[in-house]
Amino acid sequence: MDTVEEAYSIRLISEVKLGEKGLLHTETWIEGNEYKSSIYLNKRRITFGGKESLPTFNGEDLYYVLNGRTLVRQSPYGESKRLFTLGKIHKFVFHKDGILVIGEKKDKKEGHFVAKKLKYRFDGRGLLRTRMSLFLFDGKKVRTLVEGDFDVTDVATNGKRIVISATKENDDVGLSDVYEVEGNELRKITRGEGIVSAVAMNDDGQIAYLGHRKGKAPWAVKEVILPEEDKSYLCGNYCGNSVLTDLFDGAKEKLVFSRGEIVTTGQVGGKTNVYKISDNKVEQLTDGDMVVRNFDYLNGELVYVYTTPEKPSLMQYKGEIYDPNPLVRGLKPELVKGDIEGWAIIVDKNAPTILFIHGGPHTAYGYSYFIEFQFFAKHGFNVIYSNPRGSQGYGEDFAKACVGDWGGKDMEDILNFVKTVKEKYGLTGKIGVTGGSYGGFMTNWIITKTDMFSAAISERSISNLVSMCGTSDIGFWFNTIESGIDDPWKPENMDKLMKMSPIYYVKNVKTPTMLIHGEEDYRCPIEQAEQFFIALKMNGIDSELVRYKGDGHEHARRGKPNNMKDRLRRKLEWFNKYLR
Repeated sequence: MDTVEEAYSIRLISEVKLGEKGLLHTETWIEGNEYKSSIYLNKRRITFGGKESLPTFNGEDLYYVLNGRTLVRQSPYGESKRLFTLGKIHKFVFHKDGILVIGEKKDKKEGHFVAKKLKYRFDGRGLLRTRMSLFLFDGKKVRTLVEGDFDVTDVATNGKRIVISATKENDDVGLSDVYEVEGNELRKITRGEGIVSAVAMNDDGQIAYLGHRKGKAPWAVKEVILPEEDKSYLCGNYCGNSVLTDLFDGAKEKLVFSRGEIVTTGQVGGKTNVYKISDNKVEQLTDGDMVVRNFDYLNGELVYVYTTPEKPSLMQYKGEIYDPNPLVRGLKPELVKGDIEGWAIIVDKNAPTILFIHGGPHTAYGYSYFIEFQFFAKHGFNVIYSNPRGSQGYGEDFAKACVGDWGGKDMEDILNFVKTVKEKYGLTGKIGVTGGSYGGFMTNWIITKTDMFSAAISERSISNLVSMCGTSDIGFWFNTIESGIDDPWKPENMDKLMKMSPIYYVKNVKTPTMLIHGEEDYRCPIEQAEQFFIALKMNGIDSELVRYKGDGHEHARRGKPNNMKDRLRRKLEWFNKYLR
């Protein structure tokens, strides 16, 4: 872990799938400036091109996606066959009439683009020239079942009945519903407004989804909901997983409905485990200081992939643990309990300390491996991080507690946590601060309010909540609801947004600050960093703006590998310069 190349040399288990032939899993790693992935059957590698994903068996045949675009069938006795290609394939499942596919058509990339709605571009996708649609491959050709100026986000079938989740009615603000596909028609199943993160169906045609019906509420706790039976269940404090990591496995929230059992993940504080719902009861299947990133469940058998602060990626199946990184072991953090939950990796009480602030704001830190935390600890820095008010995993009231008050009680929690850690461990060295997204907002904000930090690094940050309303893919509604206002363009609301913005107080900053941003970040556009950088320079503050071409908002988790390595190297140089 001494070099950035070593830090990013880990292998991650990114998918697992149980079937009659045993256990399929996909491993992802970085090679040069590329992400690579290959498929394993019962822990033996069976594909070697380095671009295979989404494996599943149907009878004797293995199906998988090549290069993210082509569906391949590999029979046990013949050559592999490329069945069809789309612009992108996100998911596929088997149906009596063929293979159902969520995908996007090939982007023609015309020279001009006409925006006609609020949501016309999206982080990680750019201008929305194509949308995620539902297709059916009947063995000969691909035809479109569901498409429009919205996204089909998930599909489930028992081979006969088909249900999807889609943003059909509230695409601008990203709300979604469950629909049944009946020929050329869609029948809406969900009532009200909310979010659908995953949908599942058992063999009897019962459906369940992961989400909520609380409208535009980024802080809302997700549940497992059976919409046709008017039942809902809570797994831990939050169904799904909002615990952050900078692992590049691309894990997504998942739901499995097998016979009368529903299996998903649930979060309590900084831990995420696997839960099962059956006979109207919720049962926790796993337990530990860990974060489950992926799982599958079939005929009473469970396989799950998890991370811990010490191990990047572990897979447990039938009582055995598979570790693709046997030589990697991170330093274990210590839990720091005060008014809030936090953690500390203390290498030396006289060493400099880096405070990390998470994004969201409704995500959380916890028991996951962080490449960056371990890298800085190995380079002689104490690493501290916490879950202030606004973090998910502690109940909805706690998650909502920062709404309308960004930089208020949440900042108090963070500063009190720093004070607690300093006293607990007798820290004497300088302290730096860093964070991304909302953590970047808080980094910018906190250095306008205190001079206690000797250096700051603000990533994919927010500096001006007003300009972000007109430039971010979600800012026009997200900033509004998070600020506790209704319309961002009313003069009095613009005034409130400005007074909640770090740029408004930039004259107070004395802290040397590096700003890091992806040039294709549409969530927190790079103009946010540009404004703060220019203001700092004009005020004589030592500052740098590092711009990464081709990277979006996920630049620290799934950016271009060479950019991620360069980023870590630059952060180390900045903190060495000002904290040593």
